[in-house]
Amino acid sequence: MARVAEETRALGSLDPLKLAVVPAFMGVFAFVGPGILWAALAQGSGELIWWPYLTAKYGAAFLGLLIPAALLQYWVNIEICRYVIATGENPMTGFTRMSKAFAYVLMVGIVVENIWFGAYSAAGGTALAALTGFPIGWSPRAQSLFWAYGTITFYLLVLIFGKVIYTVIERFSTAVVIITMSGITVAVMQPKVLAVTGEFWPALLPHLTWPSNWDSADLNILVTSIAYAGAGGFGQLFIGYWIRDKRMGMGGLIGRVTSPVTGQEEAIPATGFYIADTPQNKRNFLGWMKAVHFTNFTGVFLNAVTTIIMCWLAFALLLPEGKIPKGWEIAVVQSAFFEVAWGPIGRAIFLIVAAAFLVDVWIQLTDGWSRVFADFVYANSEASRKKHFRYWYYLFVAVFTVLTTTTMLTGQPGTLITIRGVVSFLAMGLYCPALIYLNYRFLPRVFPNWIQPHPINKVIMYIVAISYVAMALLYIYLKTTGLM
Repeated sequence: MARVAEETRALGSLDPLKLAVVPAFMGVFAFVGPGILWAALAQGSGELIWWPYLTAKYGAAFLGLLIPAALLQYWVNIEICRYVIATGENPMTGFTRMSKAFAYVLMVGIVVENIWFGAYSAAGGTALAALTGFPIGWSPRAQSLFWAYGTITFYLLVLIFGKVIYTVIERFSTAVVIITMSGITVAVMQPKVLAVTGEFWPALLPHLTWPSNWDSADLNILVTSIAYAGAGGFGQLFIGYWIRDKRMGMGGLIGRVTSPVTGQEEAIPATGFYIADTPQNKRNFLGWMKAVHFTNFTGVFLNAVTTIIMCWLAFALLLPEGKIPKGWEIAVVQSAFFEVAWGPIGRAIFLIVAAAFLVDVWIQLTDGWSRVFADFVYANSEASRKKHFRYWYYLFVAVFTVLTTTTMLTGQPGTLITIRGVVSFLAMGLYCPALIYLNYRFLPRVFPNWIQPHPINKVIMYIVAISYVAMALLYIYLKTTGLM
């Protein structure tokens, strides 16, 4: 680690930032992990469930929104990572520096958004229930919940015994992405799928044709799909925590979360650093930002390709037969994709992959939100620092385990995922403008100008923020007026 100097610089309402040297840039390719992890999180609902749902029900009507929705999130990720690379802190800490009141509003939104994410385990449980038919004689709901609780128990043990938490989750998520993308790529090579190529791919060009069979009950699913053309909502912030634990930029001066059983405690300060205007700092910072662009591109690209392939399969296999994934078979109907490719064995493989695809979202979200809440408590409460950061992380792991295993009993997985998706959609319109202010107005008070992006990139981010705000306001208008 680079040596930290004693000089400090006040910024906002939290403890001052400490002067430090930007760690030496270590190259691009060694830091692709956070992007792959982000893709694995992003693929958990929109790509496997809701985009195929919309395609199976409405054909090409909404496909023109897919690529723009995915690209919007690229620029949001860049600004999240920019703050981490510059300070070693995460944007929630930055928002607290700007305004504690605003940060508390965001934290309330985070709770509302995320008490439902046990639904991903329930959705994955539908796949395992269909695969095994176990426990024999139980209803589909009861079987799905049995497998959901079983997989949550497994992932909870992973979080407890994994030596370095980020490393374990990255490796597991990478395996899931490789297996799933390999499987759907093979599935798409079938004649029935290739036969619709000329009809499907032009439909991906940006457009919007409102379907004649539109069901107003699907508005929440539509906005959920836009939010989940990536991680979506407050979950977008996770990439900042992951690049920090990957030791990118000033994150290299922050310790990682380790197992209380198999790992050694690492020093995790409550607040971060600022950097002096030197050629070496500039060179290293810009190098780390290249790595950020690379890992972010990898994540967004993998996520977009997966979504497109899943929609292609739905367009070819589900739409002609009127099959729509929903209810307690939300991850079962899509097994037709693999059954076409490999018969019953292919169906079984898909169900295994779907289960991993959905249930691994639970471990990513539990890890991510435990980091967010632990970080928030640690930064805002001096008394909390009497205990190590790891204590607070595992306390919130316990809290989210209880919450999610309770709330997934309250409804079908699709309904619960949709609730979370709507809140995520609205969240983007709330914090994207704040992210712009944080990086473009707030940080320049104490940081060199060269941490700022190119003016064209700034314009793009302004467009992204305006787009999310406009869509959120339109959604609220349509819901409150009953027009849709």
